[in-house]
Amino acid sequence: MVEGTKRPRMSNKQVSGVFKATGDLLQILGESRFVVLAYTNAARTIDGLEQDINEVASAGALRDLPRVGEAIAEKIQTLLDTGSLPYYDELARQVPEGVVAMLQVPDVGPKTVQRLWRELDITSVEALKTSAEEGRLRGLKGFGAKTEERILKSIELLSSRSDDRTPIGSSRPLAESLLTGLKAACGEGVVERISVVGSLRRWRETTGEIRLLAVSSLAEQTLKAFMSLPQVAEVVQSNADAATVSLVDGPPATLKVVEQSQWGTALCRATGSPDHLAALDEKAKDMGWQLGESGLYALAANPVSGNGSVSRSEAGGDQRFFDSEESLYEFMGLQWVPPELREGGGEMEAASDRSLPKLVSHGEIQGEVHGHTTWSDGKSSVAEMAEAARSRGYRYWAVTDHSVGLGVTRGVDAEALLEQRREVDAVNDSYAARGIDFRLIQGTEVEVLGDGELGLPDAVLAVLDVVVASIHSGLRQDRQRITERCLKAIHNPFVDILGHPTGRLLGRRSPSEIDLEKILSACADTGTAVEINANPERLDLSAEHARLASGLGCSVVINSDAHSIGQLDLLRYGVHTARRAWLRTEDILNARPLDELLALLKRNRSGRSLK
Repeated sequence: MVEGTKRPRMSNKQVSGVFKATGDLLQILGESRFVVLAYTNAARTIDGLEQDINEVASAGALRDLPRVGEAIAEKIQTLLDTGSLPYYDELARQVPEGVVAMLQVPDVGPKTVQRLWRELDITSVEALKTSAEEGRLRGLKGFGAKTEERILKSIELLSSRSDDRTPIGSSRPLAESLLTGLKAACGEGVVERISVVGSLRRWRETTGEIRLLAVSSLAEQTLKAFMSLPQVAEVVQSNADAATVSLVDGPPATLKVVEQSQWGTALCRATGSPDHLAALDEKAKDMGWQLGESGLYALAANPVSGNGSVSRSEAGGDQRFFDSEESLYEFMGLQWVPPELREGGGEMEAASDRSLPKLVSHGEIQGEVHGHTTWSDGKSSVAEMAEAARSRGYRYWAVTDHSVGLGVTRGVDAEALLEQRREVDAVNDSYAARGIDFRLIQGTEVEVLGDGELGLPDAVLAVLDVVVASIHSGLRQDRQRITERCLKAIHNPFVDILGHPTGRLLGRRSPSEIDLEKILSACADTGTAVEINANPERLDLSAEHARLASGLGCSVVINSDAHSIGQLDLLRYGVHTARRAWLRTEDILNARPLDELLALLKRNRSGRSLK
């Protein structure tokens, strides 16, 4: 760092990452479980904070954080003050770099890495791949041919993952913080219009870079403010109308400044996708125009599909500019295409016919039917989650804590559900007494066990308002076994919703080998709804699979699967995933009033049709 420059503040994500990595190293080195947990629990606490960790430290409140003791608090402070943690550095020197790199292989955890290193002297991902291919992993107790096959698939997933792609759950908030920070730094009125563009505006699951587009009459001032934002680590390049920077934490970011008259075309071009732009360009050429960076430019004598040619004078001049996307699409005889649909998946044909669907919007979601409280692994009480949901405009929210049967967290059994029901009823009575139109319903996220049985008996499930069935363990079962396991749960008459069906975690865990088309067909046949889990670490179902589900006739719900108040705000990722899947309001079960939703759950449908 240059002398005199201010060291950038570390983000919650960065601090959490250091403590998680410390826990991983400790586990690889064989440290006791309690020491490992001290660091991994601290990482979870920091990752789940809704307040900036720097602000917590400044207030002297690190020790007030749950699962953060004095020693850990001191290390957090050291990391925030200096940007490094000597204890982590000391541990890292004891473990070969290639051994640590093996942790990047999906589904390969610290315990496995420790055994691979200590017992087989495997010290790199490449050596792991070779050993699996040659069948040498079977020398480890508990490892077999299927384990080797699974590890090879995980390595293939790691290799196919672009290192320069960032999950949307990280890149979207960062882009929005840049956008907000830039407007504040420039002062009122300097930035007249600004938007996130590129794959982030299309809400793709990952992005290679953050791109912003702005209108400002003071381009130099705007770009200078952008390059001086606290999130910026280094200026990569800049010119009169654009700048690219590297960030302290995240992918590269670019800002381009255009004139107001060019906004519509520039916004469209910067949004993409390449396939959509190619189709637009082809449409423009058929009309005698070329789609440029800032407008349409007339061609001298381009043929118009079956209609002779268009000269410059007939086209109305040499160039046309558009101050909105809508006016650009209208000029080309097209219905405006929502950014989420601009992937070359038939949207141009629909836009030409003006038959694009009216996509679901965030404001149309009336409640959620999958969320957690302190009864299992949630961080807030039933009453706190209810009020947070109500304050976001919801009319209802479902308490669906984990059932017994999920080993990694405390589950709610039949007796606890009775006690929880009393708490739910008390909250509802309180709202009713105050004349507030909001209602909690009670359910469970019941665990689908290894043989397809459920974590709670049917007699218990029958008295709940809603049941979400999910698989959290045994995700690496072979295709036939995990499919049969899931089908057994789907055919249970009291399972209303299949939660996060593939079990994937973006960039960390590949989807299970479940026969998804068979599963979705069974859901359509039985009336079991399928979930778009909006947590950006999951986005499960994906847009592609959600479109398939809808096409097969499945009911769809969108849930944030919130484990804290702040996670309720993750719902937008699920809504945009649904939009990418071409789903309409009427396709989404929880875009309906509660009474209608309850009537359409599998247990209550009695032949009713969602459509």
